[in-house]
Amino acid sequence: MKKNFKEHLEDIKALVFDVDGVFTNGEVLITTKGEFLRKFNMKDGLAVVRAIEKNYPIAIISAGKGQQVEERMKMLGVTHVYMGQHDKLEKLNEFAYEIDVPLSQIAYMGDDYPDLECIKAARLGVAPADAADDIKAAADYTSAFNGGCGCVRDIIEQVLRARGDWFDIK
Repeated sequence: MKKNFKEHLEDIKALVFDVDGVFTNGEVLITTKGEFLRKFNMKDGLAVVRAIEKNYPIAIISAGKGQQVEERMKMLGVTHVYMGQHDKLEKLNEFAYEIDVPLSQIAYMGDDYPDLECIKAARLGVAPADAADDIKAAADYTSAFNGGCGCVRDIIEQVLRARGDWFDIK
């Protein structure tokens, strides 16, 4: 039986995210030159920057490809960006090994079937509100926010608040 997800928040020391359907709403615009365009949420970006400032390793593991994703993550300070990954669990395990943080201290957010094994393997499996039903059923927590609409901020803020690392507002 799974614990209430809030019981795991203080355990989390690293966060891993899919891109399409998590950082974005899953829609892709294609230019006449064949370039893919995605829209990112600025509040998600602020939360990522805050987590990095507080020394939380952040990783992106995506089956998709796109230079603009890599550029956006570079702007935010994310150094672990794995694009074109079809075995996401293998890459999640490699990331955990590389940063020396066990899966029992990692949160993973994904929205569709390629993310299922990672959601099950991580201490805290998280889904956006508009994730596939089977993904939400497997997740420990489903955000109230859709992909591209603040779900990344939601889980980062909850983890950082639980650990006393969110903004100190008086």
